[in-house]
Amino acid sequence: MDKKTNDIIEKFIAGNILTEDESIRLDKRLNDSHYREELADFLENKWDSSESEDVQLQFEQIRKQIRGSSSYRKTRRLFIVLSKAAALLIVPILAAALYFYFTQPVSDEMLTLSTQKGELTNVILPDGSKVWLNVDSKLSYPLNYGTKSRSLELKGEAYFEVEKNEKLPFEVTAGNVTTKALGTRFVISAYPESSEVKSSLVEGAVEVSCGPSLKVLHPGQQFVLYKNRKEYTVKSFNKEYELGWKDKQLAFYLASFDDVIEQLEKWYNINIEYDSDSFKSETLTVRFEKNETLEQVLKVFSKANGFQYSVEGGRVIIKK
Repeated sequence: MDKKTNDIIEKFIAGNILTEDESIRLDKRLNDSHYREELADFLENKWDSSESEDVQLQFEQIRKQIRGSSSYRKTRRLFIVLSKAAALLIVPILAAALYFYFTQPVSDEMLTLSTQKGELTNVILPDGSKVWLNVDSKLSYPLNYGTKSRSLELKGEAYFEVEKNEKLPFEVTAGNVTTKALGTRFVISAYPESSEVKSSLVEGAVEVSCGPSLKVLHPGQQFVLYKNRKEYTVKSFNKEYELGWKDKQLAFYLASFDDVIEQLEKWYNINIEYDSDSFKSETLTVRFEKNETLEQVLKVFSKANGFQYSVEGGRVIIKK
């Protein structure tokens, strides 16, 4: 086997990402029928010279790099070649690694995680970053997430705990606002029907951009874009209320009546009819647990804001 191909294979076994040229070269060699026996001999020698601990370590290193690989193209011929080579080994280090490596999808297709009204969920992304999605939210990211970028799109609200990677900043775009982080914790609220887009930093540092404007946030700061006025501000925020939903709490801090109704509709998956003008000047600060019923919440709100309500099927009617 020529030295260049050998170096490429050794590089991959060590858990390092191959360049596109290296991937192309290796793909061609693996699909060359004259090369198969030579590859099998190489794999056997590699297995014979490896300790069990080394095998486990190498495989774990490879698994960590799989999502970040720049693989060229998956082919059925490659799968056949690797299957034949793998048959010669008890634990085919390279065959298994290359199989996972080349069967990673290379596509512009997006993966989407979404929640319905009344539903919360969380997920661990391929790079180890954690995401909590609030009700009626949608998070999208490409199939090759973590390869050349860590870019996501959000509609709704989500809390992020980001794994540090200085080479690949973590970027979330929500409407016209993009939040960029290296390793940090922050929450973004960007429901399409809301008049605001908010990016709130809990820990670390983030860059928030909106058109030509760029702001660096520090812990406890919140970037707010007022969509109707196309203006923004940076202010402090109350972490307990801003992140209450993550702990299954319905929390409001000096929230407008419209915002409260909007959240109730998402939280309990119900339609609420009311005259917005009658409650324009009213705000509410309160916190409820997720297991509290809609009836319990409405009773508190009606006393605090002085209104009557009735529940008819799948809707609530509020009158001042």
